[in-house]
Amino acid sequence: MSNYRPLISVAMCTYNGAKFVMEQLESIQNQTLLPDELIVCDDGSTDNTLALVENFAKKASFPVHIFRNDSKLGVTKNFEKALTACQGDLLFLADQDDCWMPEKVAHLSKAFSENPSVNVVFSDALLVDEYTHSLQKRFWEVVRFGASQQEQWKQGRSIEVLLVGNRVAGCTMAVRKSFVNAILPFPSDISEFLHDTWMAFVASLLNQIAFIPEVLIQYRQHFAQQVGTQQKGLQSVTLTSRFSRPHSAKLAPLQQQAEDLRKIYTHLSRVIPNSAPNFRVVAEKLHFLETRAYLPDNRLQRIWPTLKQWRKGNYHRFADQDATMTGILLTALGDILE
Repeated sequence: MSNYRPLISVAMCTYNGAKFVMEQLESIQNQTLLPDELIVCDDGSTDNTLALVENFAKKASFPVHIFRNDSKLGVTKNFEKALTACQGDLLFLADQDDCWMPEKVAHLSKAFSENPSVNVVFSDALLVDEYTHSLQKRFWEVVRFGASQQEQWKQGRSIEVLLVGNRVAGCTMAVRKSFVNAILPFPSDISEFLHDTWMAFVASLLNQIAFIPEVLIQYRQHFAQQVGTQQKGLQSVTLTSRFSRPHSAKLAPLQQQAEDLRKIYTHLSRVIPNSAPNFRVVAEKLHFLETRAYLPDNRLQRIWPTLKQWRKGNYHRFADQDATMTGILLTALGDILE
């Protein structure tokens, strides 16, 4: 029996993270299974983030390699750079402002060793405030990755879950280096579709993604973070305005979603054969979105295409899997009447 242990790399991206970065670095230093290297890619910090990382590197129990970008790359491309620079077999993604539980590296590494066909593993997280005080919520609660979604996942239907909304946070994720190399470059032309969503989508289509239901990080929520759980810029639509606004205003966000998914579909086609079984599910979601996004102005002409999607079960499957029958019905009726 081989005693080979996969080499482990941590890929951390930083940008003006001086306030919290030392806590994150120390939590990596305190792992029960230490990584073999830490790669830090800084996206042009103007505070003393780099100085703190450099000081940490002098005393760390593992090599720390620091890269500073000449021009700002943004979150997705910065993580792509950091992951590409890693030399390990297993790559752990690290945000600059979280805190890892001591067993994170050990538990995720074990999941890979027990599941050789899996390329991505992720865990749950505890949401904390900027002082690491518990917010009494887990990440999976917020993104609605509950028992029903987890059961779908285990049945090989994870792509259906992800097509309703991403459940995988990069800061809880580890990936195989060989997988990252196979899906480069990461798409950067779709708003809100970041590096972690891309890796989760591809692995899901290939049924190569698994989860472990443990809280392995403290996921810090604060005003200055680049990515978090708080939805930004959303405005509620009142019942009165739903029926008084132009039909085009109702369709606009659906058209944007359809356009984004069309781009995602094109990117996926680059790395996955169209014959892959789960690819059909993406095509079906795209057809569902495009049907809703381009319903005619005449309400009577909306009835038949909406009814067809209803009879196929697509309003439950692709709009909101947690909705009651009444909620699903109201969504379909809204497509006809609004």
